[in-house]
Amino acid sequence: MFLFFLIVASSVVGLILLPLNEIGLIIGFGIIVGCLLRGLYLLHEINRKLDREKM
Repeated sequence: MFLFFLIVASSVVGLILLPLNEIGLIIGFGIIVGCLLRGLYLLHEINRKLDREKM
């Protein structure tokens, strides 16, 4: 259910940014890249914690 809410919220944000043309594209690109980088950082932290537990 939470995933569905996130999809709807992302669609609404996309529709709000659509009329802003280039500035909207830059903001949207920044949001996407920021989320991807945060996800990679969290995966790195999880991997590091799992490696500590192995030893």
